[in-house]
Amino acid sequence: MRETTKQNLSIIIITILIAASVYVFINFIRPEMEQRKDLIAKINEAQEKIKILKDYQEKFNVLTQNYQNLGDKIEMINQALPNESQTAQVLATLDAISKKTGLPLNSLNFNTQTKDNYNVLEIKTDFNASYDTFKVWLGEIEKELRLFDLNKINIKVVSSPSSLGKKTKTSSSSPLQFSLDLLTYYQI
Repeated sequence: MRETTKQNLSIIIITILIAASVYVFINFIRPEMEQRKDLIAKINEAQEKIKILKDYQEKFNVLTQNYQNLGDKIEMINQALPNESQTAQVLATLDAISKKTGLPLNSLNFNTQTKDNYNVLEIKTDFNASYDTFKVWLGEIEKELRLFDLNKINIKVVSSPSSLGKKTKTSSSSPLQFSLDLLTYYQI
């Protein structure tokens, strides 16, 4: 074989090897590199999502812990503003306060209604008592955990048969007739 033939064969073999290398690169290696880049991007995206989820989980754990720490306060709020009217509980509360203060209630009427974004239990009652006893009774109502609003009050002097026709001064121990409208609230 001649020298030029050897050189031509070498050039052809080198060209074929380079062409084969380019073909292998284009058809096999480059798609794998593209796929690798896509996988790296997806992994980074997944890691970002995992980080966000861990942050949410941490916030959830903190909120759960705060909620558990506020358990007593939430219970007090639920007692002050219950989910239902709890008419029986209100009746028992008023009865207990009346017995404690020695003030017997003559009548009690309950009526439920809705105002704006809350429900209202209206309580109408009347009783006879001295002003001092009424102040003590009203003070006990104010101390009650359940929210009560004094909506309306009527006070009349109770006249006894012996005082008819006489002008007498009323003292704080004179019997008075009270008619009250109380409001208490519960959640919708």
